[in-house]
Amino acid sequence: MAEVTMPRLSDTMSEGAISKWLKEPGDQVEAGDIIAEIETDKAVMELEAFDSGTLLKILVPEGQVVPIGTPIALIGEGEVEAEPPPEAGSAEAIVRSTEESHAESRPSEAPTSPQLPAQPVGEDDGRLKASPVAHRMAKERGIDLHLVRGTGPGGRIIKENVEDFQPEGAGAPQPTSQPAPAVQTPVTPSVPAPPAEAVPMSRMRRAIARVMTEAQPGTPHIYVSIEIDMAEAMKLRQQINDSGAADVRISVNDMVVKAAAKTLRKFPVLNSSYATGSDDQPAILQHRQINVSIAVALEDGLVAPVVRDADKKALGAVAAEIKALAGHAYEGKLTQQALEGATFQVSNLGMFQVVAFTSIIPAPLAASLSVGAVRQTPVAREGQLTIGEIMGVTLSVDHRIADGAIAAQYLQELRQLLETPMSLLI
Repeated sequence: MAEVTMPRLSDTMSEGAISKWLKEPGDQVEAGDIIAEIETDKAVMELEAFDSGTLLKILVPEGQVVPIGTPIALIGEGEVEAEPPPEAGSAEAIVRSTEESHAESRPSEAPTSPQLPAQPVGEDDGRLKASPVAHRMAKERGIDLHLVRGTGPGGRIIKENVEDFQPEGAGAPQPTSQPAPAVQTPVTPSVPAPPAEAVPMSRMRRAIARVMTEAQPGTPHIYVSIEIDMAEAMKLRQQINDSGAADVRISVNDMVVKAAAKTLRKFPVLNSSYATGSDDQPAILQHRQINVSIAVALEDGLVAPVVRDADKKALGAVAAEIKALAGHAYEGKLTQQALEGATFQVSNLGMFQVVAFTSIIPAPLAASLSVGAVRQTPVAREGQLTIGEIMGVTLSVDHRIADGAIAAQYLQELRQLLETPMSLLI
């Protein structure tokens, strides 16, 4: 008999809710079948069965929120329990189901002395026990799963075990993160981290990182602001929209995202992540892809879907992708893939007439761009006072990775692109 547990579907997830059961007790289940929909803190995800058999019992009803790792169903061979699952919200729903599932899997008699396992960890009757995601990741990375120790249920090898696996003698820097709990992994394949090159920090950069972290534990932020004359950008936007040259209407935010991504080509240090090597020495992971996450405000909070290779896509393609991602966010249909793999963030509050603000950098990114409203304000041009269309932006930077001078140079290049916007079309 196999327990199905609440999976860990995102780095920030600590609990999840059963949105919908797609199988009922008594249904035959094959490994790989989708048996439920799980609502996380970011999206609704599908849950895959890793074992074949009969769905014997549903332990957690629809709507019930439980911590990750909590048993939610039983799959195996035997008689199906006719008793319906406890109602959502009842204290009995978690306590009774967890106790019963553990009792069913507990040996009737405890051994009189410690015994060695009859089979190697991660194997079952000679068959390697690993999740489909772990198998795929191991194949992509050329890892022999027989060398990986499983920490999932029954010694199963899960995604986190493959991610954390280091061949003997390997010392490639890895992004700093907390170890993931040993729980069943989701069905939806997660998007692998963008390709990155590890660049060791200089002694000066290490000293700066140490001092900045002492001053501000966690991610030490530095903020640099600039104003951009958007008059030419607004004219170009109107020409594109009036002519119907793009499949969707171009917004100011679309132009900012495209310009921000293109500017990152000249400042790759801002398209990176802080990392620590196996020798505990700091390093910088410079990502080869430029993937920009777009902050989308919902009633319940904030999500940040990702536009991948934003620097390489045409302005119209960027606009169409942002519109589609925002629509999925509002409908609650974002997949986990759409939320992973970001290397830079753009957060825009201009639609709320916010003039300026500073955004927090989401780990493990190195920078986040905060965008205010385009507003009409008096400006001096060639000695003459006129009305300009000014937009304020602020760049938040991880001070361990870069300094204010780099942030200022990035913003200067960004301003150049937006004030001569035809270059966005090239």
